[in-house]
Amino acid sequence: MNPAVVVLGNTSLPFHLYDLHLNGVSATELSAAYAVPLSWVEERLESVRLCVKYQVRVSLASPHSPQL
Repeated sequence: MNPAVVVLGNTSLPFHLYDLHLNGVSATELSAAYAVPLSWVEERLESVRLCVKYQVRVSLASPHSPQL
């Protein structure tokens, strides 16, 4: 398990969905459970997978907070 997925899964719905998906929950089940379109879930799963694979920097800061 990637530690970033675990940490971000608590604050970001797409990362939470990806974490559940890694633990065996299908995209169809996630779509039904969260009452969102299947295509929406699949897009979020793919975007998080790419972030993790290529280690894209993700900022959880609000747009008004100072940059470090």
